[in-house]
Amino acid sequence: MRDALGHRAKIGILVPATNTIVEPELAAMQPPGVTNHVSRMGRIKRDMADLDQYRRVLGSSLDMEQAIDVLAACEPDIVVHGHSLDSFALGLENARNMQQRMESAFGGAPVVIPSLALLTALAAIGSPRSLGILTPYMQPGDEACAAFFTANGYRVAAIKGLRHPSALHIATATPDELDRAIDEINVADADCIVKVGTNSAIARLVPGIERRIGKPVLAVNTVIYWTALRQLGIMDPLAGYGSLAEAH
Repeated sequence: MRDALGHRAKIGILVPATNTIVEPELAAMQPPGVTNHVSRMGRIKRDMADLDQYRRVLGSSLDMEQAIDVLAACEPDIVVHGHSLDSFALGLENARNMQQRMESAFGGAPVVIPSLALLTALAAIGSPRSLGILTPYMQPGDEACAAFFTANGYRVAAIKGLRHPSALHIATATPDELDRAIDEINVADADCIVKVGTNSAIARLVPGIERRIGKPVLAVNTVIYWTALRQLGIMDPLAGYGSLAEAH
């Protein structure tokens, strides 16, 4: 059956319960004939000040099976996992295993995992080896991200966590706050800026940041949606979202 609105593709999106940014950012990127369909996972309640607990639950998602079951009913052509920290915390092999398990749960539909998509995007722009990384996380989250990129052959020239007090609070980051943080990690030997954390509204800021600093900027929400479209063979430039989405 060909969907009347999603006649080119239906993209499924798994979103954490507290995330208010993934859905509207990816909706704004939809090319004609592509529709997005969202299912929300549960949330793990934790004391954000308890870093030991924070570290213990890295890589965990609540009610993912239920969210997948609901989303699978609309038979998406591809699924985007909208929670990036899960995939960094587990490392490359476990991120691939998670991808395979999710694809099996979706009946073979491909699944885009944020950490793996960022590796694809880095390769697409020429594999810059030295990164400045901006996260919304506490220290354990920063450590997980740095370890992932280091293990995959990249040098972390600088990393900054915005230390938001809750997952919901991540969405409050303003353009000025994000710009200042980018300036902090834009050290001389950083070849590329990577923004992880899907609940920060930075996608539309990327073209201006790239013009200002003269370096490519990979924002995770743009990267996961770009990856999904390109895997589907949809090559439409995503105007207004930076050099990756417009030129690759």
